[in-house]
Amino acid sequence: MNVNMKKTKNTEAEKILNIYRFFKKDGSLYLTDDTESIDTLFDAVIQAINDCGPLKAQLPYQEFVHPSKEVLRGDEGWVGHFQQRDNRRFFLSDIHDYLQLMYKTRS
Repeated sequence: MNVNMKKTKNTEAEKILNIYRFFKKDGSLYLTDDTESIDTLFDAVIQAINDCGPLKAQLPYQEFVHPSKEVLRGDEGWVGHFQQRDNRRFFLSDIHDYLQLMYKTRS
């Protein structure tokens, strides 16, 4: 992988992680009862996954890309699955941890 492609993927991952920081949910998804912010965060992350470029091809497809695509498409099964807030929290927690482990730039 060339350096520019790696930098692009890291930048895209950082943009998604910044969504968590914006909502002050960087590592605190299970410490809140604020369902409105969880819902808004979920919508923003789903959209960001669908909109990202080279990073999207590197994300685990079945775990992150496919569900994101299907939620935006309005698939009843996936939309219904994510109506349960715990399922949203698990999804958000998993993608956050994955991006932190795989793409967070080291200081």
